[in-house]
Amino acid sequence: MYKERFENVFRLAQKLTQSLDIGEVLETIRDQAKSTIPKLQEACLLVIDQEAQYYARPLHCAVEKQQINCQLCKRGRSTVDVALSRATTLCFPAGANEGQPLSDGPVPAGLSEIVMPIYQKDKPLAVFDAIAGPGVSLGEKDLMMLKDLAELARNVIENARSHWRIAQEKLTVDRILEHLRPFVPSTVQKIVDKNPEAPSLDKKDMDVSVLFLDVAGYTCISETHTREKVNFIIEKYFSNFLDIISNHDGDINETAGDGLMSIFQGPAERNALSAVTSALEIRAKTLEINEELKNRFQPIEINMGINSGIASVGMTRFQGKTDTRMTFSATGPVTNLAARIAAAARHGDILVGPDTADRVKSRTELHDRGLVEFKNVKDPVRVFSLVREHQSEG
Repeated sequence: MYKERFENVFRLAQKLTQSLDIGEVLETIRDQAKSTIPKLQEACLLVIDQEAQYYARPLHCAVEKQQINCQLCKRGRSTVDVALSRATTLCFPAGANEGQPLSDGPVPAGLSEIVMPIYQKDKPLAVFDAIAGPGVSLGEKDLMMLKDLAELARNVIENARSHWRIAQEKLTVDRILEHLRPFVPSTVQKIVDKNPEAPSLDKKDMDVSVLFLDVAGYTCISETHTREKVNFIIEKYFSNFLDIISNHDGDINETAGDGLMSIFQGPAERNALSAVTSALEIRAKTLEINEELKNRFQPIEINMGINSGIASVGMTRFQGKTDTRMTFSATGPVTNLAARIAAAARHGDILVGPDTADRVKSRTELHDRGLVEFKNVKDPVRVFSLVREHQSEG
């Protein structure tokens, strides 16, 4: 009998490998029961898992040969309900109105029906109901064959269910990541996408150009306009700035109500040119938006500062007693000086440090501002402007 059972399962496995449709696979398993046990008048596989609608279509009826679900005629039958409630196989001797739970002892002779619930631990998934034809009965060999098919059906349903759940979890994670993506610098996104299991986010010394941007007179704007208008103004300008910086491969890693910080990576000359080009485009876009809004709002000025050199780039971790925060940043003297240079800019000026100027002097017009002393910087720094030779005083 074991050889026959093995051959039966093997033939069925060959059929199952030809389809990836869960409904078709389950119908093949069900139909195999009647093929293997010709004395069966009816073999029904009822998928009763409430979540089955998400990972399997309704099975076609094996008796009526119509496009209907077996559950429509079988659900609610007392034999099925009893088998499920007892979580055990029921055997019906010929002429009996009630099924007998299958025990560990000998299989009763002359069975007219076998109802076999299929569970995943304590969760009911399906019911296999096999009914013998008139004048014939089912025996131990038939029961063993049905057990094999029920086990196959259980594995198929469990796998389909697990695959659906994993897909749902992935979809949920994708949605969460999509919401978080705007808060994560593009460099971090690329690092994680490249190696999601073990992204390399530790700080490294890298050559960068750092751009600081500040809205001149932000305090006055916030005091003379409603919060809604202030938000509109900042979002109007900054949304355009974001596009410009992104187009030049910059990372916005810090934002405040009146400014932002961007990091440009890559070869020395390229990162400096990207930062400078972004700053000039931001200035041009600011003038364009000022013109667009001139009848509604006072024009604003964007002051900027750029500095280039080696900085410590990567994730900075802030570990508290109850929480942890991480931010992508470039730290060190290069960044500090970029912030000081930006703070010194006035009336929409763009100031750059000496290293930035040296890298772009062959590509961009520069105006020497001379030596400038900055707070907490030991020696005076030669600063250059990208936009005009002499700074206007207001």
